[in-house]
Amino acid sequence: MSPPLMKVRKVSSFIAGKRPREDDNDPSSPSPLSWLPDELVLQCLLRVPKTYDLNLSYVSKTLRSLVRSPDLHRLRSSLPKNSIYVYFRGEKTLEPKQYWFTLRQVQSSKPEIEYQLIPVNNLPSHPFMYHSSAIAVGSEIFFVGGLSKPSSDLWILDTRSGELSQGPSMKVARTCDSVVGVINGKIHMIGGCLNKKIQVEVYDPKTRSWTVGEGPDERFRLGLITMTQLTASLGWNVYSAETAKINVYNARQGGRLETVKMPSDVVWCMCVVADLLYAYYFREGLMWLDAKRKIWKRVIGVGCNDLKALGVNFHDAVMAEYNGKLAILWPEAEGNHLDRTEIRIRCALIALDWVGDGMRERIEWSGTVAEMPDNYSFHKIFVVSG
Repeated sequence: MSPPLMKVRKVSSFIAGKRPREDDNDPSSPSPLSWLPDELVLQCLLRVPKTYDLNLSYVSKTLRSLVRSPDLHRLRSSLPKNSIYVYFRGEKTLEPKQYWFTLRQVQSSKPEIEYQLIPVNNLPSHPFMYHSSAIAVGSEIFFVGGLSKPSSDLWILDTRSGELSQGPSMKVARTCDSVVGVINGKIHMIGGCLNKKIQVEVYDPKTRSWTVGEGPDERFRLGLITMTQLTASLGWNVYSAETAKINVYNARQGGRLETVKMPSDVVWCMCVVADLLYAYYFREGLMWLDAKRKIWKRVIGVGCNDLKALGVNFHDAVMAEYNGKLAILWPEAEGNHLDRTEIRIRCALIALDWVGDGMRERIEWSGTVAEMPDNYSFHKIFVVSG
């Protein structure tokens, strides 16, 4: 039996931005979605922009609960990310210039040039971009803190317009010893300061404001985490690679700091793809983290040797999620470095699928995506949406 038409129109008005009447909140007047399983309703909510969450929460108690549930956040975070932005450090000096590129699929009859790194000329370059911790949320990239000199500055780059603006300052100045992550759409700055009371600050891009976050236990407050570019965010956790271990900051458990052992190896790259954490280890190759058991498992299928056969230089590589796949980019150089003027930037797109209780990898595409001056090097890679 289909729900009454009047009810369907009522829900449509909520989504359109009209606040419901008080009698619409009556629990005895169920919404038309109340007959559906929660899993199906979540799939429907997944297709509604987040800006309508407040209006949807007025429809019923059930919808309010689902809109605020971690399940909806998890599903949204697993949606394909449609843009990768890479910026290269140019001149190898103390104040290098940054050059922005984005990975795009191009129309071509030649399969080896299906994808290219396209210059993004409207994005600015500034010294603080090199000296700051940086992370992307939505279509914006946030640059926070300083390098060796503490800074409380926040700069916001809109990748759609190219506009660069200064945001509100943190309460505490921080250095590159801090670790930055995103939890529930909010930026968490962890450590990097001597202030024992404010080890963690949280920035909400919606309200454009900072608040003090839950800090680790007292015994972790000094020398919290050593800065590394190998950080990743997944669910309520921020992961940071150190020597022989992965630090895990758990925001849900009051800022608890945990560790996950590494397989006695060196980790070169780390990122999240489709709600799983992946890392490339020097000896073990590509692995994924079983978060429940807190152990690393090797990805089966293509394997380490095939990736090495492509000439992947993981020491200088970066990797990120790209439309639900794992994208790996690395420089490839030929000839004597004294005579060399250009390097090729190579890319491999890897599909990842469940096979039983393990993950299988398959190289879908690989090729050259750009040629760069020899003095260019990867600095950071960002996954943006919108």
